[in-house]
Amino acid sequence: MKLLTGGKIILNDRILEGHSLLFTDRILSCVPENRVAGIDAERFEANGAYVSPGFIDVHVHGAGGADTMDADDKSMDTFSRCLAEHGVTAFLPTTVTSSWERTNAAVENVRRAMERQMPGAKVLGLHLEGPWIDEGHKGAHPQEYIEDVPDAEWVARRADAIRTVTFSPTKDPHYAFLKRLLELKIVPSIGHTDAGFEEGLAAIEAGAKSVTHLFNAQNGLHHRAPGLVGAALCSSATCELVADNIHVRSELFEPLCRALGTDRFMIISDSIRVAGLPDGEYAFADRKVLVKNGLPQLNDGTIAGSSLFMNRGVLNVWRATGRPLPEVVGMASSNQARLHGLEDRKGSLAPGHDADIVCFGEELNVLMTFVEGRLVYEREG
Repeated sequence: MKLLTGGKIILNDRILEGHSLLFTDRILSCVPENRVAGIDAERFEANGAYVSPGFIDVHVHGAGGADTMDADDKSMDTFSRCLAEHGVTAFLPTTVTSSWERTNAAVENVRRAMERQMPGAKVLGLHLEGPWIDEGHKGAHPQEYIEDVPDAEWVARRADAIRTVTFSPTKDPHYAFLKRLLELKIVPSIGHTDAGFEEGLAAIEAGAKSVTHLFNAQNGLHHRAPGLVGAALCSSATCELVADNIHVRSELFEPLCRALGTDRFMIISDSIRVAGLPDGEYAFADRKVLVKNGLPQLNDGTIAGSSLFMNRGVLNVWRATGRPLPEVVGMASSNQARLHGLEDRKGSLAPGHDADIVCFGEELNVLMTFVEGRLVYEREG
């Protein structure tokens, strides 16, 4: 057993002080600190820091110089360690539209990662972003690899490794692909699409569960043409948000919380390999990106993902909304777990859940990260 003492424990609805967290690979209980003296356990001291459920990043291409499309174990290990240093305990490595050869290799690499113990954050499965997207809202995805007809059977053969597929509903007008994803227990997410309000709302009503990076690579909100953003606001879909204060202005975070409800607001990083690296020129999506002041862009000025880490995203939302920290943490943990049917195992410090724990200070600087009870990161000093 392990005992984490001296922290402020973030539960679903409150912050609990004067208690220690007892766990193995699962959460056991919160124990009053005046009763821990006789417990035989390995002890860790939080020193007044917050003790939180680990963050779950469901849309992340890379970090620390590593990328999902590298498709090798060493790169995935680097990716896993880097995310754990920033409070992520589980993640979905995310593809970018590419050749089928490279995409197949990425899927196989993720499958291997799911089956082995990672050095940091746990790999839950793959987020397949593209290739069934619209050229008009392709963002940084290479146009030459975009496909028109979704291949449901290609996905079905890899359903053990794929957890989310981002696609445009314009490529699936009769919802056959969407319905097949639901049968396979894969989350259908609408994104990189020309779909308007009616198309977007119809797809959500047909079963699409998520909107990929709300506002970005989709038709925006207009009072006579509400676009996919309007469809999201008028529906029950969970909405990803790149909370770097660049993809979406921070002034909109609180109105979005009110419009969506905090249970449908999902913080993501959408980071690429440049996260954690200095400004400069790097490779992404078979092209070069230039990173200046932390913002990665193609030569034509198109934003190419982000350099955001989840702990910074949580801090940005917390500062912008002023909402209670348990609510904001839920946008980075329990909402993701619920979307993927993992609410009984992930995203909470309730007894019986996996001991995925992050300790952080007031500025969200990560001090310790535990994945299923294993200490995978501890800040020096």
